Amino acid sequence: MKKTYLLDTNIVSEFTKERPDMQIINFYNARSELCAISAITWQELIRGMTRMPEGKKKVAIQDFLDKLEDNVEVISYDKFSARICGEMQSIAEKEGKTLPFYDSQIAATAISNGMILVTHNTADFEAIREKSFLHVEDWFSA
Repeated sequence: MKKTYLLDTNIVSEFTKERPDMQIINFYNARSELCAISAITWQELIRGMTRMPEGKKKVAIQDFLDKLEDNVEVISYDKFSARICGEMQSIAEKEGKTLPFYDSQIAATAISNGMILVTHNTADFEAIREKSFLHVEDWFSA
């Protein structure tokens, strides 16, 4: 089944919170078969967990990531995504703007795969959205 939603790191992180936003959990549960994450999000999650001090919270996050890896497709950042990202960054630079590095890679992955990016940080993607075919949803305000 083709994946429709590319979940940003802040959406996936909601699942690790002591009191997650139930709207996010419910939206995900209703669409789980249509959801994926980017390799960039996977990298951010691994980096965050690895930087944590040893303890119960780190073990819980590692367990979550093990389950996530088994149950959610990770979409590669490929040559086509890199082309889109490079073009977007160049256009922004010509206008005197700098796009956030990881966010522009995640956005390019969504664009290149025809997916909707689900994020709570919509402002971080506004400049990209204005100049591309990026579609964004914020499940926190849906």
